[in-house]
Amino acid sequence: MLKNKNWDLFFMIVAVLNVVLSFVGDKTVETIFNYEINIWSYRILWAVLAVIFFMNYRKKKNLETDANQK
Repeated sequence: MLKNKNWDLFFMIVAVLNVVLSFVGDKTVETIFNYEINIWSYRILWAVLAVIFFMNYRKKKNLETDANQK
C-alpha cells in the first residue's frame, strides 16, 4: 500500500512541475497528443491532475494511519 501512495505523490510532483514550467518561455499554445490547446487550458488540466493525485495521496495516507492505529 505504501508503494501506491508514493506513486501518487510522484505524479503530483510531476503535475505541479508541468504547471510551474509552463510559465517559463513565451508559449501561447501547448501540444498534447498532437492537439494544440491554449496554454491556460494546459495549466488548468495539470493543476486539476495535481489536486486529484494529492487527494488520492492523502486518502491513502489516512487509511494507512487508521490501519496502524488499530
